[in-house]
Amino acid sequence: MLASDLARVWSAARHEVIGLSHADLDITDPGQVRLMMERVAPDLLVNTPGIGVDTCELEPEKGFQIHTWAGANVARECERTGASLVYISTCGVFGDEIKYYSEYDPVVLKTQYARSKFMGEEAAIAACPRTFVIRPGWLFGGFPQHQRNFVYQRYQEAQQNLVLRSVNDKFGSPTATSELAEKIMDLVATEAYGLYHITNVGRASRYDYVKEIVKAFGLDTAVEPVDSSAYPRPAPVPNCESLDNVNLRFLGLPQMSDWHEAVQRYVAELKKTLSK
Repeated sequence: MLASDLARVWSAARHEVIGLSHADLDITDPGQVRLMMERVAPDLLVNTPGIGVDTCELEPEKGFQIHTWAGANVARECERTGASLVYISTCGVFGDEIKYYSEYDPVVLKTQYARSKFMGEEAAIAACPRTFVIRPGWLFGGFPQHQRNFVYQRYQEAQQNLVLRSVNDKFGSPTATSELAEKIMDLVATEAYGLYHITNVGRASRYDYVKEIVKAFGLDTAVEPVDSSAYPRPAPVPNCESLDNVNLRFLGLPQMSDWHEAVQRYVAELKKTLSK
């Protein structure tokens, strides 16, 4: 979802964008990465691949291969060729205290996913000083066909059920991929490399999030709160993934919009797509 919006937003801003799928490039293969960098010669590379939290818990080696090893492959080639790098990390590197976590809070790393992403952050910065590490919030956006389109999936469920149940003890910062793409573009232009939290403003439980989605679509479906024991998962995900965008403030870049507004805007766009 983020890669699609990065390509769309940055192309509209008259940047030349080349989007590579897994079929085009296996970033776990250092030789393929080197050949791609020599062929394309980008000024900036954005590393967006990722696999799911529960998949990483069940197959930790796969997570380290994609998030850590491959992230280092890409970073080394950026350093060799003089390109800058954006490494997309995660909001899931903190703990269970319900608070806004800043770039200066110590990580907790409850899951294998978080561990592989955090080690990927460190590997990328160590290999290429011209690296922006971005920790986004709970991402939403993209097209209906995207597998992780949380908003569209809840819309489908709400159409098929009179009641939705959603967890009220896990918190995060819902974040629009289109706004994130614009903010990353602004950040890259500063050349102020380093670690940045970038989310829409505010905190929500999953229950709050789903209620807002249902409301935005104008549906009558009821949403009932449950605790996370109702949906057991392989990964012991943290209770709170809400982020404070401290370094954006230090840099003087404006914060993104409130998450409620972002959901409303995205649903309005999605309705237009679905009506065609």
